[in-house]
Amino acid sequence: MSRHSSSPPPRARRALPRWLKISILSLLVVANLALFWVWWTIRSTQQSFTENATALEEVVPELVSRPTDDAEPLYFLLIGSDSREGVDTGLFGSFGGARGDVVMLVRLDRADDRAQILSIPRDTLVTIEGHGEDKVNAAYAYGGAPLMVRSVADAFEVPIHHYVEVGFAGFQDLVEELGGVEMSFAYAARDAKSRLDVPAGTITLDGFQALAYARSRYYQELRGDTWQSVDANDIGRAQRQQNLVLAILQQMRRPSTLTEAGSIVASFARHMTVDATLAESSLAELALAMRGLGASDIETATIPTEGANRNGASVQLLVEPEASAMLEAFRSGRPMDIGETADILSVDVLNGNGIAGNAAEWADRLRQAGYTVNRIDDADRLQEETAVLVEAGLADAAAGLLDDLGFGRVEIGNVPADVDAVVILGSDASPVS
Repeated sequence: MSRHSSSPPPRARRALPRWLKISILSLLVVANLALFWVWWTIRSTQQSFTENATALEEVVPELVSRPTDDAEPLYFLLIGSDSREGVDTGLFGSFGGARGDVVMLVRLDRADDRAQILSIPRDTLVTIEGHGEDKVNAAYAYGGAPLMVRSVADAFEVPIHHYVEVGFAGFQDLVEELGGVEMSFAYAARDAKSRLDVPAGTITLDGFQALAYARSRYYQELRGDTWQSVDANDIGRAQRQQNLVLAILQQMRRPSTLTEAGSIVASFARHMTVDATLAESSLAELALAMRGLGASDIETATIPTEGANRNGASVQLLVEPEASAMLEAFRSGRPMDIGETADILSVDVLNGNGIAGNAAEWADRLRQAGYTVNRIDDADRLQEETAVLVEAGLADAAAGLLDDLGFGRVEIGNVPADVDAVVILGSDASPVS
């Protein structure tokens, strides 16, 4: 008899159930289709951009070379040109040439998926090479994009990697292609000059209304039975432009928007002028990678200035040391709320549910939580869900107010200058027990 027992027969390998094989195969097919769809979207969007945008070679020598390391931030100079090309001049007026009507510096942190937008009032006094002291937007009129980049980079000591210019018609067409953008208004608003005329509440702005909102310098709100001027200056205008940018970005995050990315980009790009290096780079891929940016990932600010007179002209002078501190924070990626509060301290409470006494009850609750209630009134219309309306820079702080309420949602919109937020109570605001 052998000292070693024979090896046991090999065990039969159990076959995977048919349903599991089909499931795995289906998942692999779907995954590959998804990858192909993303690749196709990036490719078609990039092609739409390069075929329609105007590439500017002469501005490239003024730019700093773009960093290749994703850990390094990118800085853009965004100019909103008030060229009337493609816009109904019977509605917005007409004049020859174009000026830098919107001036924004944008810092994009690719590694952290966050961004900062710093608005520069167009009347800010700077030194323009060859022309002495003048308003910053005059650099565009004197020497176009190259002189504009040089003047902004020198005045604010920011390395500018890319230049983007959009005409009036570009903003209007973009909003139209997106099917409009949602914005909230605590009060009915108007501007006879820009032709803005909107009711209170959350509405969908079409392209014309969005442009009128962004261009408004004579902004008025209907308080009771009286139209009152509110933030009717370039500082208020910069804040409204930031609000519109965030509303557009929010709309672009929707799944249906990605599906239509090619046509949206093509329409928008027709009114865009960018530096040649940006036109040749994978801009669409960058845009898709940063598509997850929400309001809480984007910090907005306007460089502090004060009005003055120079040779009979109204200008804005930098307020120091606050302006230098804000610029240093922007360059280093730190929060820009220098010398400001990032908290919501004062609120208006409006009754938007028709429950008698509801606004007064919740106002008392908010006072007990430490808030200053400035005004209690009825909203212009009823709504289902409570909205906490704040300017773009207080989106994060609004989350704390929502916690104190226990319900509602945050909306970016226009807020009166004397409060931090407007609480518009909806049907979800039950009577306080």
